[in-house]
Amino acid sequence: MRDTVQKREILTFLRAKRQHYSAAQIYDAVRTKVPNLSLGTVYRNLGHLLEDGEIISVETSDKCVYYDGFIQDHAHFVCDGCKNIFDFPLKMDIASEVLDAGFSVESEKVVYYGKCKNCRDARI
Repeated sequence: MRDTVQKREILTFLRAKRQHYSAAQIYDAVRTKVPNLSLGTVYRNLGHLLEDGEIISVETSDKCVYYDGFIQDHAHFVCDGCKNIFDFPLKMDIASEVLDAGFSVESEKVVYYGKCKNCRDARI
């Protein structure tokens, strides 16, 4: 996939902060730098960036997809109440156990779903 201004700006935006963004949020932010950007172009480039391993995606329990520019190994916690996504370090290397069993690991994704402390306490 060729390198384009749109692709570079999307990746730069995603890597600038340790947050998770929807395609619409990315579109709104990047459009200020690339005025002729379309939402279709954002989705197409997000797909390419995912395929290339430049970003990762996280799906909420209601099937909304968010994109993450922080690609070092980490787990996600998705709150079903407030819909926030939190990053956590991986505490255990399950991949090494899988490798020891003779499997080949291509990628790893750990996502927990539930309620964050605030939503649990507020009973949201």
